[in-house]
Amino acid sequence: MKSGGQVKVVWEEEEQTLTLEGEPVLTYKLAWPQVEGAGLGGRWISRFYTRQADSWRRRWRREVYWSACLELVRRREESRPFSPWRGELSGEVTLCRDGLLSLRFIGEEVRGDRPNRVRWGDIWRVREGAPCPLKSLLGGGRGWKKELWERIARQGEARRASGECFLDGDWLQRAKECRPLSSCCLTEEGLEVAIPQCAAAPACEGCPVFQIPLP
Repeated sequence: MKSGGQVKVVWEEEEQTLTLEGEPVLTYKLAWPQVEGAGLGGRWISRFYTRQADSWRRRWRREVYWSACLELVRRREESRPFSPWRGELSGEVTLCRDGLLSLRFIGEEVRGDRPNRVRWGDIWRVREGAPCPLKSLLGGGRGWKKELWERIARQGEARRASGECFLDGDWLQRAKECRPLSSCCLTEEGLEVAIPQCAAAPACEGCPVFQIPLP
């Protein structure tokens, strides 16, 4: 929980283990934020995340659970061990000041030995209860997006050359196609941009993250 002025973010949490004939099949952990002390805008933001949590819950309790049950039955027929699948969605406040609220979310599903990860962020104008356009944070001038991608490209190539991150040869073009700039978050260090898993690097790299300092 972090606060900024009268604004306070409280995280609701839920944990469930789903079974088939008494055997654990899927365990999930779910956390979502509720904004307090921010009037109508805060309530709108809270409702958004409540609906988002409902969507993740339905996914795990329906299609993912059904797929896990089918995998359990298949492994029983083959006399092979089954490891319960896991799902988790967690989040944290990355910035809360000057009327802005930014949050980072990390989701993961593990099916046997295959982890799938997703990472994204949101930036809100708390009073209005509305997303804050990235363009307005970067001055709104012409060419702001091109300049931002150039900074990401320089950082990515430096990391690729040093071996810090094994980005694909065409990583930049593939990253642009995923439009990660629509799901950034703000931190004390600046703008955080996450590229989806497998979009620009091998799956083992997870979601490559770029930190772009802002004025």
